[in-house]
Amino acid sequence: MERNPSETPQPNRPRLATRLAPLGLIVFVVVASLLLHGGAREIVLALLHHREHRELEPALFQAAPLRTDAGGADRIYLLSTQSESVLRVSRRPNVLSREEFLHVDLWAVDAQTATIAWRRRVRSYRGEERAGRVLTGFQLLGVDGTTLWMNVEGPLGVSLPEGRVVANGVRIDARNPRLAGRRVDEPGYVAFGRHGLQLTLDDASQWRIDASDLSAAPRDTPVRDPDGIAAPALLAATHAFQMRALPLGERWLGVLTDAEAEHLRNPPVVPGRAPDERAGVLQRFLEENHVPAPLHQPLPQPYRLWGARVEKVSAAPPEWPKDWPDKWGTRERFSDYAVLPESPAFLRAGLLRPHRDGTVPFWYREPDSVLVLHVDRLGAAGRLHLTRVAGPRGSTVWDLALPFTELASVMHREADLVLWGHEPVANPESEGPASQTHHRLVRVDVASGTARALDLTAQSLRPDTGVDPIAHVR
Repeated sequence: MERNPSETPQPNRPRLATRLAPLGLIVFVVVASLLLHGGAREIVLALLHHREHRELEPALFQAAPLRTDAGGADRIYLLSTQSESVLRVSRRPNVLSREEFLHVDLWAVDAQTATIAWRRRVRSYRGEERAGRVLTGFQLLGVDGTTLWMNVEGPLGVSLPEGRVVANGVRIDARNPRLAGRRVDEPGYVAFGRHGLQLTLDDASQWRIDASDLSAAPRDTPVRDPDGIAAPALLAATHAFQMRALPLGERWLGVLTDAEAEHLRNPPVVPGRAPDERAGVLQRFLEENHVPAPLHQPLPQPYRLWGARVEKVSAAPPEWPKDWPDKWGTRERFSDYAVLPESPAFLRAGLLRPHRDGTVPFWYREPDSVLVLHVDRLGAAGRLHLTRVAGPRGSTVWDLALPFTELASVMHREADLVLWGHEPVANPESEGPASQTHHRLVRVDVASGTARALDLTAQSLRPDTGVDPIAHVR
């Protein structure tokens, strides 16, 4: 019997397509890997061999670093946020998918060797969870005893010795039922002060949390161990760490441009005033203010180290009778300006101070010396330098080129400094911005000027930089 052509069995097309799909994917990947170069080829090969490719953006460090040895080791702690894209090829069916993550990591850096001690993943946001996250809201708050407090969309405490979570919003609420459900876990409402962690409730009341037992008390209630409170370093621009001078009893040591020095070495003159004319109010005002001005921001000019004699004199008018009570107070009078003969010229220079509110710059003995923060040249090619200069002649003890163009924080001990800064670094392989902002830590030995540097931005992109998750309870 002849078979009707319409009744001839047809191949099972869906099943055949399913069997051919992996082969098609492999052929596509092989051909694409042969045609592509650089990063695109690496992505294709990763998908071929591992069916997954991970791509990291540079970590961002918005929060100030914190230095402490409360955990049993001298360490610098930093908090970063970092975006990650994951490309995956599922096996059944073969579909290429992409997932986006935002990671929040805690870094611990050995302050003596400038090496990473450990890195912990505090939290990860996946896909749509990333939306609306305010990156600047993730902060290191401070240390209370051996607990490091952070704000990760709410209070989070980590034990410095073990690097594990010991406190969070859930545990604080369990310990203090009157706070439960009433915290305002938003930037500005989770803070840190001289009494430790500070929380604001929805009724505007403020409470402090004692890290030793998580008990709450009104904000100004002292903690059990006030000496155990430590705050992060202050963040500022480079010029905030530069100041004019160091007072040394009746002597003054500071940086001046030649024009400033010439102005100060000569007495002030009122235009049009005759030499024998009696001094008036304007003349007295100019004389009283004929002192080195504060160095709010160094000029793009050379500075040298100058010394001067300074004395306290009466602020009374010159004609004030000597036998009358003098309640005018005192003012400073400068004289005998002289440049330190061996002082080099420093561009945009200032004496290094600990932070923007510091009133005295760093001063070291053996030899008696100061630290001058300056640039080696003007323009984008200029780099920050730190130079130790000794008196009385202004000789250079050591000069150190710093690996950044902007200083952001200074953390110091008796024998060393740890500087935190950043600079744009060219990234020729990037298809996006031509440069990345690299954040670096530099540990400086004050005696020798030797330094150890750590590029945390580069470390964050290394695939072999391990990240250990730490348990947390939302």
